Amino acid sequence: MSSWCRNSMRSRLAVATAMVLAGAAAAVGPVEAAETYVRPQVDLRVENNDNFDMTPDPSQDSDVYGYIADLRALIGIATPRSDTSLRPRVRLQEYPDRDDRQRTEAFLDLKSSYRWERSQVLVIGKYSYQDQYNAERPGGEFDPLDPTDPYSSDSSTTLVSETRSRFQIRPQYTFSLTERTRLGAEIDYQTVQYESKSVEQKTDYDYTVGNAFVEWTLDPRSEVSVGAYASKYQAKNDTTETVAYGGEVGYRYRWSDVTGIEIDAFYEQDETTDYLPVPAKENTSGWGGTVTGYRKGELSEWRASVGHIFIPTGSGSKAESDLLRVEYDRNLTQRLSFAGAARYEMRNSLTDRGASDDRDYARGDLSLKWLMAPTWYLEGGYSYIWEDRESNDGDAANNQLFVSVGYKGLGRRH
Repeated sequence: MSSWCRNSMRSRLAVATAMVLAGAAAAVGPVEAAETYVRPQVDLRVENNDNFDMTPDPSQDSDVYGYIADLRALIGIATPRSDTSLRPRVRLQEYPDRDDRQRTEAFLDLKSSYRWERSQVLVIGKYSYQDQYNAERPGGEFDPLDPTDPYSSDSSTTLVSETRSRFQIRPQYTFSLTERTRLGAEIDYQTVQYESKSVEQKTDYDYTVGNAFVEWTLDPRSEVSVGAYASKYQAKNDTTETVAYGGEVGYRYRWSDVTGIEIDAFYEQDETTDYLPVPAKENTSGWGGTVTGYRKGELSEWRASVGHIFIPTGSGSKAESDLLRVEYDRNLTQRLSFAGAARYEMRNSLTDRGASDDRDYARGDLSLKWLMAPTWYLEGGYSYIWEDRESNDGDAANNQLFVSVGYKGLGRRH
């Protein structure tokens, strides 16, 4: 095994170990008062794609089928002062006609909070190692551990046998100054690395955001916040750098604990320095924001979000993204349930460097799940994936059908 591979494996192991230790540290409390639970899930799936390569003019070879095994677990530790959730996941995939796809993907997600009398620490951590093909085609569903994350794919062109490693850590501290006023600070650090057998190579990068804010409770149902932030995008090959400053305001209104609306608006100024062939600077600025609504009833729940945000990419620069996401789930009977999700995003690079990766992208997912037993299920569904990329001669679409059988452990006991 080459030294490069050993170093890459060691770094991934170090990331996973650090996240586990962070979660354990945040969950410190009286051992006798801790509640621990494990919820395993196994999903075995067969799928077929009629345009797997997403080419404008699909050929007979574009009809590709695959087998996927998804293994995951939700591990929870709760004490009177803390809550920690750890979610390891491994995805094994095999496409007999496509040897260039990464066969094993790995994920580790962490959410941990610790509360004192007047303050709280919240830590969210994420690590993923996945095929870039899958990383660039996300759906509209929201992550239950972090539903407010505005994650948007960087939409770079997928290269041969390419994988992406992404690590994110986001600690937040809030302090109650009075009964109605809270002060807070948050740091969001991301690092992304690409690996490809192609002669071309995407740009690895680090991205850091620091944010300070004040929150006021207007009444039992609503609150408003004001904050300022600074960010830095740094290409690891030292070709580009983007420094940004901005201010933001937010408003939250909750009709109940499970129904509400969240509105955020910001203004940002970016200064991008391109060091090749000679140093050159370019200044851009713009408004952005998101609006999110959610509701959970006895039989159904939904969440929708629309916004304009600035994102880091693997194209050597930041980009602006218009993003719409909708998710709707409903229990049709005691055993039969429906799940639907939709996503649309439009990406435009802030500089000419990444303009060739600009694209419009849409995806819709529909599925039905039937419980054969309290923990066993049979599921089938359909996905429509579409994109119009700047570097292509036209748009492309893929129709995907799947059938899966799975096991999911029972939920947390109260």
